[in-house]
Amino acid sequence: MTPPDATVIVDVPRKERAGLEWILEESFEGWYLMHSKRTLRDIELVRAATSSGKPVGLVMLKTLEEGLGYVYYIAVARTQRKRGVGKLLLNDALRLFKASGVKEVFASVEEDNEPSEALFASEGFTPTNLGAVSRKHGRLHALNMYREMWVVPGEVLLRRPIAEA
Repeated sequence: MTPPDATVIVDVPRKERAGLEWILEESFEGWYLMHSKRTLRDIELVRAATSSGKPVGLVMLKTLEEGLGYVYYIAVARTQRKRGVGKLLLNDALRLFKASGVKEVFASVEEDNEPSEALFASEGFTPTNLGAVSRKHGRLHALNMYREMWVVPGEVLLRRPIAEA
C-alpha cells in the first residue's frame, strides 16, 4: 500500500520534537521507548511524515562520520501502519544520506521485528555483524561505531551501500 498523496516529510526542529513522543509510545516499549525518547531530544536530524498537517511517522538520522550514516529509529502511528509511511521515511533518509555524501548506511532492528526487517530488506539492507564491519573499517573503528549506534544483544545490524549516481 502507498501513503496518501498528501503525505509530506519535513524536518522537525528540536523545540517541536516533544510533540512526536506519542508516536514513539505507540511503537516501542521498555528500554526502546526510553532510548527512543532520549534520542528524539538529542539526535542531529528528525524528519516527520505529515498528513493534513499532522505527524503520522518519524525517522531519526545521524551521520556517524564522513561517509557513514545510521537510521536510529523509524516509527509510524498505529493508525497509519501498512500504508507505506515507513517506506516513504526510509527512502527520504536514503536520499538525504546520499545527497550529503554518505556511502554506507546502517540500521539495527530487533531480531523478531519482522515488519522492520522486511522494510529494510525491501530497500536493499542486508544483515551484517561486528566481524564484517571490523574487517572493512578496522576493529577499533567498528567498536566505536557500535557504541555510537547503540547496537545491543538481540538486535540485527543491517547495512546498505549507497550507489553513486
